Amino acid sequence: MMPKRVLLLFAFFLLFQNSMCLKLWIVSAKMRTTEDARDNKSYQKTRSFLKAKQWLEYKLDPELSKIEFENQDMGELRGIGLIKCYVPYGIGEVDANEHEFEYIVKVKDGHAEMQINKIFSFIRDPNDIILNYGPKNEKVAKVTIRSCFRPLLDDFFEFIK
Repeated sequence: MMPKRVLLLFAFFLLFQNSMCLKLWIVSAKMRTTEDARDNKSYQKTRSFLKAKQWLEYKLDPELSKIEFENQDMGELRGIGLIKCYVPYGIGEVDANEHEFEYIVKVKDGHAEMQINKIFSFIRDPNDIILNYGPKNEKVAKVTIRSCFRPLLDDFFEFIK
């Protein structure tokens, strides 16, 4: 039978591994942010707002994604998103395939913008334990944004036209 100390230490390790402490070892929030704004006469405050809401609900993984704030009069949506997108980081690095983030969407006649903040990339094992976390440095953050978030933003702006 395991001594209580070993059991408590094991429980502490499991709790620590899945806690917010993992996020301490990633690159600064400034490097984990991207945004885009576009002008197009097809953007209509009400119609494009509803299409943006629809896009967020169907494009983002429902496991974690949710709209936390919406104001149609202001044309604003805020929430948390999760996408699955494989990012090869390079030789000797563990790749990531899930990306959690916060978003802010603003839509008005002729103009739309989307900001993505606090990108947190990871991979899970079959037991749903997070194995890797990042982006760990500036290079990895740029690869993640270029590979996953730039195409996501392009798709968003095209969809809400």
